[in-house]
Amino acid sequence: MRRFFVFTFHRPFVHTIGMTRHDSNSDEALIEAIERGDRDAAACLYHRHIDRVHRICCRIVLDSSQAPDCVQEVWMKVFRHLGRFRCEQSFAAWLNAVAANTAIDFYRRPKRQGHPVELDETCMESLVAEPDEPDRPFDDATVRREIQEALEQTSVHQRTAFVLRYFEQMPLQEIAGTLRCREGTVRTHIRRCLLSLRARLAAKLNREV
Repeated sequence: MRRFFVFTFHRPFVHTIGMTRHDSNSDEALIEAIERGDRDAAACLYHRHIDRVHRICCRIVLDSSQAPDCVQEVWMKVFRHLGRFRCEQSFAAWLNAVAANTAIDFYRRPKRQGHPVELDETCMESLVAEPDEPDRPFDDATVRREIQEALEQTSVHQRTAFVLRYFEQMPLQEIAGTLRCREGTVRTHIRRCLLSLRARLAAKLNREV
């Protein structure tokens, strides 16, 4: 009989000396240790994946002030429902699905005034840069603001598909599983999101030149 780890998430894990003995363990080995009640294993799993969870939440919720609450909710679900993880899939893929769907639900709730998310420069450049492109008449801060505003106009599923594909490099099949739709639908979500982003940036270019 599996023993489920009882976890109360009041604040993020801090690094402990005991964590180091788990550093080389696989996610699956950490999960087995967690189910035996090993908090150091839980802390190791948390720190191994926290950055990606935070990125996904920020980029779907689009509000850096609300992202910490969303991240906390993700980890509460992960540790509460760890027994639902199936070893035939990677833990990272399962965690991505939990994070994305939690962020989608979080985004749909009534919102309070917050702070926009800073967008990743590498992905931003991939959307707007062209080979041998002449100097652009707007700066990176303007590009970030325009992309941010364009993302806010897309549906949450379009934005999620875009974020998981371009920021997290997830395979289309995994994104389809996360969003519970067909791969063709994922491609449509991504294409529409890209068209929206590029149209907004093109309109900005035309206004500035």
